[in-house]
Amino acid sequence: MAAGITLGLAVIGSLAIGGPAHAEGGGVTHRVACGTDAPDTLGSLDEVNALRLAPGDAVLFQRGTTCTGTLAPRGSGTAEQRIRIGAYGKGARPVIDGAGATDTVLLRNVSGYELSGLEITNSADPGSKRRGVFVLGEDAGVLADLTIRDLYVHDVWGDDTKDTDGSGGIIVAAAGRSTPTSFRNVVVADNVVRDVDRSGIVVGTSLWGDRPESGKPDVVLPWTPSSDVLIKGNDVANTGGDGILISTTKRGRVEDNRVDGFQERSAGYNAGIWPWNSEDIVFTGNEASGGRTTRDGMAFDIDQGTNNVTFEYNYSHDNEGGFFLLCNAAGSIRNAVVRYNVSVNDSHRGIETCSGTIDSAQIYNNTIYIGDGVSQTVINENNANTRNVRFANNLVLKEGSGTANFRLASPAGYRLDHNLIRNVGNLPPNPGGSTADPMLVAPGSGGSSIDDLDGYRLRTGSPAHRAGAVLDDNGGRDFFGARLRGDVPPSIGADDAGNCTAPSSPGRPFPCRGTGVVGRG
Repeated sequence: MAAGITLGLAVIGSLAIGGPAHAEGGGVTHRVACGTDAPDTLGSLDEVNALRLAPGDAVLFQRGTTCTGTLAPRGSGTAEQRIRIGAYGKGARPVIDGAGATDTVLLRNVSGYELSGLEITNSADPGSKRRGVFVLGEDAGVLADLTIRDLYVHDVWGDDTKDTDGSGGIIVAAAGRSTPTSFRNVVVADNVVRDVDRSGIVVGTSLWGDRPESGKPDVVLPWTPSSDVLIKGNDVANTGGDGILISTTKRGRVEDNRVDGFQERSAGYNAGIWPWNSEDIVFTGNEASGGRTTRDGMAFDIDQGTNNVTFEYNYSHDNEGGFFLLCNAAGSIRNAVVRYNVSVNDSHRGIETCSGTIDSAQIYNNTIYIGDGVSQTVINENNANTRNVRFANNLVLKEGSGTANFRLASPAGYRLDHNLIRNVGNLPPNPGGSTADPMLVAPGSGGSSIDDLDGYRLRTGSPAHRAGAVLDDNGGRDFFGARLRGDVPPSIGADDAGNCTAPSSPGRPFPCRGTGVVGRG
């Protein structure tokens, strides 16, 4: 579970009492125990906010206590000597309750912080602007070395606004008008974020995003991307709008996150996990499910203003809007790659495009399963604008009631080849492809875990085995961890090995031989 990873800050509570103690980083430790008369501790957030913290300092909240208001520490640390905000003692996490304040935790124009081990909530006066954790850079240049880890953020009932002044659980935003502002070396990891409006986790949203690729006329300040961003191992559930968004960033990785239940209440368009106006971003090992509505309601999205974005080894299931959105309206999408992902029972649309052009995208070696009672347009192309998308080596299987079909423009911007597509109507030309039974191990099995998808592997003798087109720079392994061989054609779909047998009885494992599993992520 994401919340299970901690930083061991509780042991600091065993230090001797007698005024501020020395922190592990060489600075001063300030203990906070709101609502108690504990000696040698601070008793309110106002007292904490009055401090001028220095590199290596720590502010530790006593477990089992609740502080009310906004925590807004001042002063910056360094990469080597972070300022640590965390917990000490035994018992339940210390609670910071915003009690209707706009921000429960506000880190404004600071660097060198590590925030962990707290419970953060802000449920009062629902529908107003609300944030759990707000990291704001404003006319500050480059702010660096910020880690937000092992927090429990919940019941932050904000309004339906987004971008730099939006509501949500954890927001990292760059604003101002005079000094280009961005972030470097940001880690948001192992947090639990649930029951929030509007967004779950947003990193990099910025007023400094103007470039031709963005296609957004109201963004007028020059593109100043954040860099070296990691969003990992977070558990996000029941968000009014987006689940996880990385924005205006160059070099980022979004991995091993779980989003379940998004676009629950927003009147806008929202997706599970996606980038905007960013470059060189990898999304891997993520799971997105429970997306509501068809605005967008899709698990994943490569949005406009993006270049060199890869989605690989992710799992999408049970989303009302569908599996994947390639959404450019007025900007551009270049060098997009969607490979070795699994989609199960996503309805409405498999792959959707927005109204604009797509310079270059490859969608290959994905497995899309459409089960009983589910209908899906596998590819929905809205108009005949120029698009350069290759759809190859994908396995699409429809079973049971409901319908599946293609809806391509004329002329189509999608080129299909070497796909195995079964029980799907209006099939476009698909040279090298097949409509045979793919012989999956147990289609329709699996469910709510990315680690429980062996039912979508190929049985020995599958016509999909070694039937795909050879593609350069294919990532080196399949969804299940098997190394891809360079001396033979790949299999069609997300499983390359193709050597499993059906289970001998329901509930038994699916034996597969010699897959060379190296792990996902």
